[in-house]
Amino acid sequence: MTEQIRLRIERRLLREADEVCREIGVSPSGAVSMFFAQLVKLRGLPFRPSHFPALEEYGATPEQATAAVDTALAEIAADRKAGRLKRFTGKL
Repeated sequence: MTEQIRLRIERRLLREADEVCREIGVSPSGAVSMFFAQLVKLRGLPFRPSHFPALEEYGATPEQATAAVDTALAEIAADRKAGRLKRFTGKL
């Protein structure tokens, strides 16, 4: 079962993201679904924000962001080694 959501995103960012999605062969909906899946799995952002002042807004330090990335990469490596990581086919 799926749900429809509404998000407010800057028009320019949406156009650029849509272009990137076309280039990599995934729909914008698929990209958002992948983002949400990783957000849930990692219990946090699946990437380190590149604009560190934004981290302060959430009470995180660059060291905490780096530690989160390291933890996520270790979990991904463990999942890959254990055979739990499947290649993404474009369907969730």
